[in-house]
Amino acid sequence: MERRIIRYCAIGDSLTVGIGSDIFSKGFITRYVYLTRQALNTRVHPAVFGKTGATTGDILKSLNHPFLYKGIKEADIITITAGGNDLIDAAKQFLQDKKEEDFFIALEKGKRNLEDIIKRLTDIKQNDQRYIIRMMNLYNPFPEIKGVDKWVEAFNHNIESLTKSPLIKVADIHHLFMGKEQEVLSSDHIHPNHRGYCLIANALTKLGYDPL
Repeated sequence: MERRIIRYCAIGDSLTVGIGSDIFSKGFITRYVYLTRQALNTRVHPAVFGKTGATTGDILKSLNHPFLYKGIKEADIITITAGGNDLIDAAKQFLQDKKEEDFFIALEKGKRNLEDIIKRLTDIKQNDQRYIIRMMNLYNPFPEIKGVDKWVEAFNHNIESLTKSPLIKVADIHHLFMGKEQEVLSSDHIHPNHRGYCLIANALTKLGYDPL
């Protein structure tokens, strides 16, 4: 007998949208839904709230939208992709002015926004203890720009700091993609390709589903 329906709410930037994937799959979400269905032996209903180019600040603001609030409130699984555009915007600015301060500002803003995102989600879910939040750390789409990786790692340290609750886990995409950029990134050299998204879905699945 199948278990109850699992409701899945995906929140985030272009990785949640699936930019760079082929026309037959929606980024990592299609495969993650499939793998979740296999793991839990039940139907999974996804609700996707992604916006290309969204920063952590944009995602934080979006949590006030009534449709997204409802999706979060009902969700058993929540995935968040956030932070990549904060760093990409900082890298673009850095290429113009060569000031490392651009990365420091992005790091501090991103940290505050991510903390507020998690607080908002846990506030919405305060009466529910049977849900999980899954995040992923950032990979470096600019390995050729000297010094960027230390800021990626600093941002990832901030993401890892959000896992104080056992309900929140982070997939390590940074090391999964490192050195394989040509294999896992799409033709724009920023977003994952189909293979990259499959690796993300697999990594999220390996984090498990306890206590669902």
